Amino acid sequence: MQMLTAGRVPSASDWLLIDVGNTFLKWGRYAAIQERGGNEAPQAPTISTNFNNDTPTITSQVHRTALEHCIVQGRVLLAEIPILAIDWREQACPAMIVISSVAGTRVRNPLLRALEVWNDAPSPRWISSLDEECGVHNRYRNPGQLGSDRWAALIGARALVGSHAALVVVCGTATTMDLLDREGNFEGGSIMPGLGLMQRSLHERTAALPDASGEYLQYPRQTVDAIASGCLHAQAGAVERVFRQYNDEHPKLICVLSGGAARMLSPRLEIAHRLVDNLVLEGLFHIARQMAAIQSKT
Repeated sequence: MQMLTAGRVPSASDWLLIDVGNTFLKWGRYAAIQERGGNEAPQAPTISTNFNNDTPTITSQVHRTALEHCIVQGRVLLAEIPILAIDWREQACPAMIVISSVAGTRVRNPLLRALEVWNDAPSPRWISSLDEECGVHNRYRNPGQLGSDRWAALIGARALVGSHAALVVVCGTATTMDLLDREGNFEGGSIMPGLGLMQRSLHERTAALPDASGEYLQYPRQTVDAIASGCLHAQAGAVERVFRQYNDEHPKLICVLSGGAARMLSPRLEIAHRLVDNLVLEGLFHIARQMAAIQSKT
């Protein structure tokens, strides 16, 4: 389990935000703040221009605000969910619990049992993709079929880039590449196997290739490095191809990169991009703000 603290102690007014992926559960405690109300987009960031390549550079007050309000974060493998109760037992009961999960029912009961560490915990709010939320419009053919993680990541990206178009890339068990136009419309996206899944499939579907961790090299001279380098080339090439395809119709497109494999992919990309630690938690933060604003009016 990993924990990152911001030097503050969680209180009873905080929000607990949880991102349940296919491999890891990521969570964070955030200090509660409210939007001014309604189903509106977060305040747009300031965008400046890099004079060397005319690529927009993000200086986002909203993004800094989300990070500044994060008190503590953690991450566990799905099989380790029961040990969350050990850390959570030392924390005050949160005022709101918001969850995005794409792991199905197999983790729901273990997670609910971990939340029972607080006798008076509020009922968790399990998010799903909607037609519209936090300034993002869902143009999926069946909006409810869009994964809640992709939906939250789009909302987090919208808060980060404001009125600019964005290619939202999340590198997890799967790598997703979703287009958000400058009006906040989710126009569609692509899904491909993630970096780790690519590497494991080569081992599982071949007779001789090893299941080992290699490193990216310009000229790999052993098989494990050849696998690592080839899979990183495939990931980077796909992202760059999709970026250039969308950039023709959406000039000054901003690439926002997140997910567990993002830091490995980032140095391999030859396009300008913004690296965000956990875009799903960023999106959940803004969803929680909107929920709190609506609740305060009732």
